[in-house]
Amino acid sequence: MAQNQPVKAIDVVPSDLVNIPQPGSVTRATDGTQGATFTSPTSTFRTDFISGGDVIIATQGGVNEMVEISSVISETELTTFEVFSFSNPITFKIYKGNGGLQNAIGNDGYSLFVGTGGDLAVLPAGTGQDEVILKNVANNSYVPLQVQRVLNTGTTAANVLALE
Repeated sequence: MAQNQPVKAIDVVPSDLVNIPQPGSVTRATDGTQGATFTSPTSTFRTDFISGGDVIIATQGGVNEMVEISSVISETELTTFEVFSFSNPITFKIYKGNGGLQNAIGNDGYSLFVGTGGDLAVLPAGTGQDEVILKNVANNSYVPLQVQRVLNTGTTAANVLALE
């Protein structure tokens, strides 16, 4: 395999606040509930080294949402900066963070693969970058720009993968 080929990928959940997390989930469960805190009685958040800045991606009815973890309270309980709009229980995966609310500058940028074309609002990787909108990105195309966040506001493209 060529040295410049991606070896990891993650489905992109557009967010105006949270950077694309690192590919490869750390933990997953189907029993998450969100009230004042996010809980999962079968999880081991501390044992799995989950911490503030990591990211929860939840799925319900084929829709994905993403929130950043602010702190871990115990093995089964943590706090987030935002609350999911889903009803309980919540199916979720947790990924290591890549900057975000606690650290706006991400460690990594990703090339993107766009499955369904449209506009793609992004925050390029690196210090001091401004948000840009890539207009009319075609179906099944690659975006070679290194991106740390795909914004919800302004993005009409879908089925986007971040490639590492």
